[in-house]
Amino acid sequence: MSAQPIPPADGATDTERVLAVIWSEVLQVPHVGVEQNFFDLGGHSVLLHMVHDRIVARLGMNPPLIELFQYPTVRGLAAYLDGQAAPGAKLSVGRGEALRTDGRARLAGRRDGRIRRSTLFGEGDDNE
Repeated sequence: MSAQPIPPADGATDTERVLAVIWSEVLQVPHVGVEQNFFDLGGHSVLLHMVHDRIVARLGMNPPLIELFQYPTVRGLAAYLDGQAAPGAKLSVGRGEALRTDGRARLAGRRDGRIRRSTLFGEGDDNE
């Protein structure tokens, strides 16, 4: 018999409670706080697909998958699902999210040819 996920403390909305239980199940952790970041808890894109499927099944909502990436906390995603946040707007950005955003910008720059290999390793300059 496995332990049941622990929903967040009182004061959480119904949507936050459901999402916290879903995240607990998918991430296989006993408790998820409403401000914890999905990716900092060990989540990744494949697990986010599982979260999406459970949101559809339990809440009857079918948000675009990209919005689950845009709202990496239970509180932020719940606000979006409850119509209290605009699509694509980030309600909270944790330290880990800021680091990931910086990394994504570097990758996008490499794809666009704006950052050369030499500048990534501190060798030479961008005008070689």
